[in-house]
Amino acid sequence: MEMHKYRFGMIAAIGLLYSTGISSQTEVVIHEEPVVSQEMEKYIKNNSLVTHLSGWRIAVVTTTDRRLMEQTKTKFQQQFEYKLKWDYNEPYYYLKAGAFLTRTEANQALDVVKKKFPGAYLSMDKVTYEEL
Repeated sequence: MEMHKYRFGMIAAIGLLYSTGISSQTEVVIHEEPVVSQEMEKYIKNNSLVTHLSGWRIAVVTTTDRRLMEQTKTKFQQQFEYKLKWDYNEPYYYLKAGAFLTRTEANQALDVVKKKFPGAYLSMDKVTYEEL
């Protein structure tokens, strides 16, 4: 019964809009206080500088042997669709997979990856908006 009242109300409202000449071509003008505009400009400026978020990746392998890192990368790509990246921080090569905003998401993916790469673990990392 409630749904019928809602539908009737919507139909009546639409009919009223058309009968008064208001349609989708009506222009809406918003008058904004100058202080609101200034605060929005500050907010946009400050946040446009943020290019990365704190997130999680799966560290597939950490090694001093670049060949081992590259072999692991090839093997991983054959089995999973996650994007990979590697870093070098002397003396270690870090092969990392995926980009996750929450630890829960990362843990779910890690459970699957660990079946093939038992040494994998979670690592906090910076992730870009595009990677998410």
